[in-house]
Amino acid sequence: MLEVMEEKTTPTQAAHLAALWHRLSAQHIALGCSCSMSGISVTLEDFERDIADYLWAESERFGATEVVDFLLATGPVAQQWQPIRSILSRIEEGQASPSVAGWLLPRMTKTIESYAKLHGPSVEAPLLGGSRSWRLGYRD
Repeated sequence: MLEVMEEKTTPTQAAHLAALWHRLSAQHIALGCSCSMSGISVTLEDFERDIADYLWAESERFGATEVVDFLLATGPVAQQWQPIRSILSRIEEGQASPSVAGWLLPRMTKTIESYAKLHGPSVEAPLLGGSRSWRLGYRD
């Protein structure tokens, strides 16, 4: 999988992560997929809130008050609609200070790319094209 490189600009890095997250969402919808465990169904939106909640808790734990303020600027995490997409969009639009973006993007990169590695085909796999195309795109 492609890693986000340090030489990318903040908006480019945020756009890369947003595109990856969007692709994961589209793949789950296209396949009618919802990850489940012991009869409990978990959707991508559930992961979004969990990731945003983790970022909020970590920023509070480390005393990153500027990050906390940025994350809660649109309301409590539990009430935000698609918080990961919103955070990335706001960073991409330049609404985050360099220190906030610098704190969030490495953590979001690790989390989103890890999620992508565990939950689907490679980024290069075709989204459409039937089950054979999909199956050929899975990682070893």
